Amino acid sequence: MDKVVLIRLSGEITLKSPGILRAWINTLMKNIRKRLHRKGLEKPRITYRAGRIFIEADKDIEKIHSETQKVFGVKETILCIRIPNDLDSIIGTAVELTRNWAGTFAVRTNRIKEYPLTSLEVNRIVGEEVIRNNGNLRVDLTNPDNVLEIEIREHYAYIFEKKLEGFGGLPYGVSGKGVALVSGGIDSSLAAWLMMKRGMRIVIVHVDLSPYYSEDAKKRFFDVLDWFRDWIPSGRLKTYIVPIGDVHANVRLPALRYRCLFCKMLMLRIAEYIARRERAHAIITGEVLSQVASQTPVNMMAISSVVDLPILRPMVFMDKNEIDSLAQRIGLYSIVARDVGKCRLVPKRPATEIDPQTAETLASLITKSIISDVIGKAEKIY
Repeated sequence: MDKVVLIRLSGEITLKSPGILRAWINTLMKNIRKRLHRKGLEKPRITYRAGRIFIEADKDIEKIHSETQKVFGVKETILCIRIPNDLDSIIGTAVELTRNWAGTFAVRTNRIKEYPLTSLEVNRIVGEEVIRNNGNLRVDLTNPDNVLEIEIREHYAYIFEKKLEGFGGLPYGVSGKGVALVSGGIDSSLAAWLMMKRGMRIVIVHVDLSPYYSEDAKKRFFDVLDWFRDWIPSGRLKTYIVPIGDVHANVRLPALRYRCLFCKMLMLRIAEYIARRERAHAIITGEVLSQVASQTPVNMMAISSVVDLPILRPMVFMDKNEIDSLAQRIGLYSIVARDVGKCRLVPKRPATEIDPQTAETLASLITKSIISDVIGKAEKIY
């Protein structure tokens, strides 16, 4: 009897064609190895068999179990007791594991088709033995206090000891590369995370608005950057910090109410330049439809027109409760919800709609020399 980690994959992965499945599984296993290596968990033995990933190690198996939860593509990570798959071994382990349980319980079995007993038969036989050895338990198949889960494979059975829900998605790196505009606020940070969850490698671009935003805002961004790194298998995340305060100080706009629209256009042009340098496929933003003046349909159309690359907006349909709930679930909310003050460039009455001629005028103010100048001053973090 020994302990192993059994990983169940996101269902979407297993539906792919054999060639894609093989490539994605290899990427997922590589990502698991990178994360465990980064966390100081050396030389685990990782194998894939028929829709499951198994991890064995001579030590730290419980820590390995907890660390695999944050690898994209993992639906569930389960710490298991591995035993021979004969019924006597399963019953003996199940009785021992449930000896101190109380209240209600159910047995749930998943087994290969070739096993001589059905899942229901295993459930019934094991459940009867558990009750016979523990008088504090009674069966409740609908809403039990305790669940004894068993997975029976070709050579072994696995009795579940602890189970953690993963975050699903696709293995990081299988969906190309995107440049994510991240301010350090909740929307842009979540947008980048959601694209990472879909398997997209990201490069972060942060525009430094000094002196128009606070040092607290800049510190919050760096805290968010540290948070992001923990989701990257290698822990390395290329980041560009691009100063644009001087551009705003010197530009002459048709009217102040267009300041935010001009700023968004400038950010997208910067992101597109970096995306082409990084051979990225798209730009990622945290825009939410009609949340602020620059995110009305008319304004988003005008902003989008200044770049040729696709703009991915995974947050566009979400409301505040959905956004806050997701941020809390993934450990982001406590970082991004801090009060860091407001951007001092935002006008009192920002334009909610822009006409095509004014949009073209704003775009013409963003010259190649301006982009080259700010990119030349950018700080790169690897």
